[in-house]
Amino acid sequence: MRKLLLILPGIVLALYAVAPARAQRPDGFQLTSPLSLSAGYDEDFAVGSQTLSDTVTLLTLPTLSWTKNTHRTNFSLDYEPEFELFSQQRDLNAWNQSATLRVTQRINGRLTFEAGDSFLSTMDPSRRLVDSLPLLPRGRFRQNVLYTGLSYRLDRQTTLKVRFDTATVTMALPGAFAGKLDQMSGAGTVTIERIVNRHHALSSSYSYLLVHPLNAGPSAGVAGVQNFDLGYIYTVHPGLIVRLSGGLIRSQQTNFTGTAAVEKRLGGLWVSGGFERYLSFFGGLAPAGAAPGVRFANGLAPSDVYQVASFRAWGKLTKRLGLEGSALRALNGVNPQNQAIKSIIGQLRLDYKLSERLTMFTQVALYNQNVNDFSQLPLSRRRYFGGLEIALSRPREPANGARDAAGSTTDPTDSTDSVEPQGAGSPRQEGR
Repeated sequence: MRKLLLILPGIVLALYAVAPARAQRPDGFQLTSPLSLSAGYDEDFAVGSQTLSDTVTLLTLPTLSWTKNTHRTNFSLDYEPEFELFSQQRDLNAWNQSATLRVTQRINGRLTFEAGDSFLSTMDPSRRLVDSLPLLPRGRFRQNVLYTGLSYRLDRQTTLKVRFDTATVTMALPGAFAGKLDQMSGAGTVTIERIVNRHHALSSSYSYLLVHPLNAGPSAGVAGVQNFDLGYIYTVHPGLIVRLSGGLIRSQQTNFTGTAAVEKRLGGLWVSGGFERYLSFFGGLAPAGAAPGVRFANGLAPSDVYQVASFRAWGKLTKRLGLEGSALRALNGVNPQNQAIKSIIGQLRLDYKLSERLTMFTQVALYNQNVNDFSQLPLSRRRYFGGLEIALSRPREPANGARDAAGSTTDPTDSTDSVEPQGAGSPRQEGR
């Protein structure tokens, strides 16, 4: 770790020298995210049966991407490493990493095949998993999500999609909690989308999900869940979007899911607020084109249903000053001791652009949960960080007609669809 930090300036200069030439190439190797170096104080994070506080340095190297595009095929492979260095608790030093593979094949003007794989290995799952309401203590978390799907455009306004997902999750938990999150899940989804006009869009989907514990032996029961969902998007105008969805979950019990959210543009800043009731999840690759309320329980028992009120803001305050923030308040039924499980997650990040390639930022985060299913301790964690980002090359432009940061839908006449991981609407995983 120390040697890496010593040679880092030389690596940065070498990459900086070659990046501009590579940034112009649509194919081949590129650096698609900035190099980030930050330091700060992490207070009361859970490790085993205790809470610790320490000064931490985070080094996130640029995402190394390889792309290959043809008239019908888009292929990309991304890899991002991250290093955590603790000032006092040096045995907690960690190497985290994530990788994503995506393939899109346009078979003809109506039919598109897509597939992908997303891998994450981290010692700090609560920080890396965007909006994951099950707050987890520090420990090695591994998740691999694989999907395949077909999209068939019935006409210029209607699309039928079929998709299959599998997810494998393992998590190193202390004592009696060991193996509690080690599970494999699989899901099949059928979705039909209809763009009525430039103001109104509808969707309907059916999903079937199976979850199997990895450590309970071959005789362990498999939990099956059926999910029905209807979605509606009303684009009042490009700066005001209303999203609604409602559905039904059927397993051993029947639950209702729903979403109501409003997004509003205020100059260069977007703000959104809403309420959601949905299945718990860890993250991974979202169902392509699914309504906001459809989320799979990747690695969690499908009985965990969350009710969440949220507020978000992202965008530019001035030409140089940017903001990303979110606040979530969640309720998840009761635990075996008949206590209501209440969670609060809050994050705020301010960016100041010093130059075209250099950005200074500061970030504050809060994770709070009164009762935790995976630790003997309630979680009340706070993080205060600041650092620099160095853009070594221009970001790669989406190969397909992707959704923009405002969440607007793709052009209905486009014969391809974008595929993004959950939480990829933000350029930084910790941002939103």
